[in-house]
Amino acid sequence: MGSRDLTLSLPTIGETSDNIRHGRVSCRQCVERCLTEFDRSERDIQAWVSLDRDAALAVANERDAEVRKGFWRGPLHGIPVGIKDIYDIGGQVTQSGIPNLSVQPADQDSTMVARLRRAGAIILGKTVTTAYAYFDPPITRNPWNLERTPGGSSSGSAAAVASGMCLGALGSQTGGSITRPASFCGIAGYKPTFGLLHRKGIFPFAPNLDHPGPMARTVDDVICLMTALAPRSLRSEFASLLNDSTFAGPSSLPKVVVLEGEFANKTEPVMQAALNSALEKLNDATVSRIDPMELDLTNLWRHHRRVMAVEIATHQGSKLKSHPDQLTPAIEGLIEEGMASSGVDYAAALQFQKTIRRVATDWIGDTIWVMPAARGPAPTPETTGDPCMNSPWSLLGFPTITIPMSLSSDGLPLGIQMIAGPGRDLELLKFARWVETRLRM
Repeated sequence: MGSRDLTLSLPTIGETSDNIRHGRVSCRQCVERCLTEFDRSERDIQAWVSLDRDAALAVANERDAEVRKGFWRGPLHGIPVGIKDIYDIGGQVTQSGIPNLSVQPADQDSTMVARLRRAGAIILGKTVTTAYAYFDPPITRNPWNLERTPGGSSSGSAAAVASGMCLGALGSQTGGSITRPASFCGIAGYKPTFGLLHRKGIFPFAPNLDHPGPMARTVDDVICLMTALAPRSLRSEFASLLNDSTFAGPSSLPKVVVLEGEFANKTEPVMQAALNSALEKLNDATVSRIDPMELDLTNLWRHHRRVMAVEIATHQGSKLKSHPDQLTPAIEGLIEEGMASSGVDYAAALQFQKTIRRVATDWIGDTIWVMPAARGPAPTPETTGDPCMNSPWSLLGFPTITIPMSLSSDGLPLGIQMIAGPGRDLELLKFARWVETRLRM
């Protein structure tokens, strides 16, 4: 299984949902199609920790029976999804990629999994995460090219969606763990505003940074997932967004700001060229370029790491002595770093987070910031890639979405990342869909 182009070969959630609702395809057929892809690709890609085909087919039969009775749960009815193995699924162990871990199965579904089930989604199983959802490379390979990483830590979720083994998946981001895998695997990855999605039943890495979020093939597919995942008060707004696809005209488009400066210095030439080409297609939008000096990026990156290190050390630091066999090299180093940090340094990092969030919120206003989703295409699999393009938005808690913008000369996906101010998720997704349409022209 070598390099291959996956851009046009796979169905979307929206297409499949419409076919299910109108009887053109059954839920069982949809699951069987994903299982066929699993049988064909999983040996090479290794995206899954576990997959229960019998349970998935049984639920598909139940969903088909509901359709025959005229009961349709919504756009996720009968849609097969994967769950990153940091989310609890009732009756299953949450391994979180941790070696030699012995724990009891979860008593109940995490809130996000429970919401997907109620919306009619079919849970296929658990996807691979890097150990502790951190940087140690996973076993998973990039479906575009097996000699490249899918990124991390939502490695299995990105690879499973990109290869067609499921139509959507749950990921999470503490640094760049949704955005980077989405970019490397050529799919859409959405990190909502911090706190928008419930974290009950999710392995805690750094509570002041952790973001649950969905991954899928298109912006509309992400929106479909959010009609279930969002708080009840917002689900109807996400559902309405599915039917609100156009801007009234150029004057109604948000102003676009391209972030350069230190970000541009870290961007590989192939990614910079792709971004410039993509921006040329957005000719109806007002685009300006700035050096984001106000963000104080050097300190932002440093304080983001400090918060990560201290908070993972708080949760997992005892393993340095009690269970060293459960620690992988990168996470062991981060825990040691956190244990060596002082309370004053941690408090300073949290204060910086609070201050820079206020500054950046005022600065971004109602504009959309645009930049590369990663430094370049997926690197080789001894790394998961550099999260420097993503960790600022995890520290700030701003919503971001990444979509494919082009392929590199050797056929690897390159993603464009869009950022909005906190709470402006709907505006961000609507704009991202407009960009997605323009990039396909």
